[in-house]
Amino acid sequence: MSTLSGCAGLGLPPAAPLSTPGTQTLTPGATSAAETPAPSSTAPGASPTGSAASAPTATSPSAPTESTEPADPADGESSPPDTVARMKGGNGSASPLLVPTSALPSGWTATKARDTRGYRMTVCGVDLEPTAPLDSAQQNWQGSIAGPYLEQHVRVYPDATAAKVVADLAKKVPGCRSYTAKDAKGQSTFAVETLALKGAPSGTVAWRQKVPLFVPVAGASPSASPTMRSVEVVQDVAVRRVGAAIVLLNAYAVEKNPDDAVLVTALTHAG
Repeated sequence: MSTLSGCAGLGLPPAAPLSTPGTQTLTPGATSAAETPAPSSTAPGASPTGSAASAPTATSPSAPTESTEPADPADGESSPPDTVARMKGGNGSASPLLVPTSALPSGWTATKARDTRGYRMTVCGVDLEPTAPLDSAQQNWQGSIAGPYLEQHVRVYPDATAAKVVADLAKKVPGCRSYTAKDAKGQSTFAVETLALKGAPSGTVAWRQKVPLFVPVAGASPSASPTMRSVEVVQDVAVRRVGAAIVLLNAYAVEKNPDDAVLVTALTHAG
């Protein structure tokens, strides 16, 4: 989700580890969430109506592990950069959809990819990974050590899963105001609003989500209980289908809006 560990595996800033008493940073693999639908009189993009109530989701196959290990020369593939995480046992079909760092604006640099183990979670009632993919890959970038940040996930499926997920998001996101994601460590509720990305490829579904988190106050004595302050993480998430694949890009920043220009650039260069 790093959006979604802010979207349960999509992203929180690697340069600023965040811990959350109450509203908790989620680890990869969170599997349940529920949305608060907007009342019919409320236009898309309005403020959330309140905390979303948690609800069970259908059980789906576990997401495969991603690895930063180089490709086996026997597979006939070249070794990927150490900034790319790939699924062990995948067929290599996700890699061609990765955005080359050279396509991003000057100043953006690749950072080491995390082992996300998938992004199994439900957003606004839509399971983002309802079946196990044939192949997957993930990579991260940053504009500076303090952000903004960008993250890409690619999932390739053997059937019509990609088309269904993107179509379901297109239906559900405009009427969604919040959702709650849970894992073994706690839960986080994300406020959701629609997002228009000028210049994004046709068929892209995008939304902005915000979550309050707590970080230690700089300069606090390490020997005492840390003094915490609340910060807001803002994530602009965009999903598009490329053939049988889902390409998910997450631009995020702390206490400010992400860089949507680089998000659109990445979208246009994914595949």
